Amino acid sequence: MFQLILKNSKQTTVALALLASSIAACQSNKVENTRINHKGNSTISRTDTLTYQKLEVKKISQYFSENEGTIDTTFVRVTYPRFEDSTMNELVTETILLEGEESIDQYANNFIEGYGNFIEENEISYNLSWSKITDVDILLNTPQLLTLKNMTYEFSGGAHGNTFELINVYDIENYQKLALNTFISENKMKEFTKIAEKFFREEEGLSDTASLDKAYFFENGKFSLAANYGINKEGLFFHYNQYEIKPYAAGTTTIVVPFDAIQDVLTETGKNYIKQVKEYNHSTQ
Repeated sequence: MFQLILKNSKQTTVALALLASSIAACQSNKVENTRINHKGNSTISRTDTLTYQKLEVKKISQYFSENEGTIDTTFVRVTYPRFEDSTMNELVTETILLEGEESIDQYANNFIEGYGNFIEENEISYNLSWSKITDVDILLNTPQLLTLKNMTYEFSGGAHGNTFELINVYDIENYQKLALNTFISENKMKEFTKIAEKFFREEEGLSDTASLDKAYFFENGKFSLAANYGINKEGLFFHYNQYEIKPYAAGTTTIVVPFDAIQDVLTETGKNYIKQVKEYNHSTQ
C-alpha cells in the first residue's frame, strides 16, 4: 500500500480540493475542519446539580496522505464538559493535561506537531495517519458528588492503538478529589477487597476457588483492586485498563460493587455521601 505524503503548500491546496470532493470516502470526523473548533453542543441541566455544556476541540494535520483516491490525515479531538463554575473547569482540565500542558489547545497541538516532526525527520515511502481521541464524560452528577471519566484512545503507529480510562470522584461543595479511603475504612480495606473479589469473579465467570495465576496479571495470583475507582448510582466501580490485569486481546474489565454489599465497611463520611446519592437518585426517578 502506497500513501503519498503531501508537504508543500501547493500539494496541500490540491489535497484540500481532493478532500472536499471525497468527503464521502473519508472519515467525517477527520476532515470536518482544519483548525481548532470550540463549540457548545446541547446544554445539560439537572435540578440542584452542576450545569454544563459539552465542548469540542479538534485539529488535523497539514500533512495529507493519498491511497487509491482516498485522502487521510492525522487528527486529534477532545470533548469535555464546560461548567458555569470556573473551579470545576480547572478540575476537568487537570484530568486531561497529564503531561504538563498549559491548555487543552496545547494538548491538541502537541500531538499534531509530534506527527509533523515524525514526517519531517524520517524518510518514509508511506505513512500511517495517527489519531488521538479524548472524551471526558460525567458518570455521576449529584448535589455533592461528581464522577468524571477521561477516556483517551491514541494511535501513533505500531500494531494497534491504545485506550485508557482515568476516573476521578469529587466533592463538588469543597472542590476536593476523594480517595477510596474516604468511603472505605482503612482497617476494613481487606474485608472490602474480599467483597470486591466476589463481584470480580462473578463478572469473569469464575468459581470461588478458581486460580487467578494464569489468565491474569495479579501479583502472586492474588486479587487486588484497580487504582481507578468511581461512584455511580449503583455502587463503587473499579476499572482495569488494557494490560493492567489481562493481555491486550482480552480487553478491559470493570466491576461494580453495589452499595448494599458494603454498608459494614463504609466510613461515616462514606455512609453520608452514599445516603445522599441514594436519596438523589430516588428523587429523580
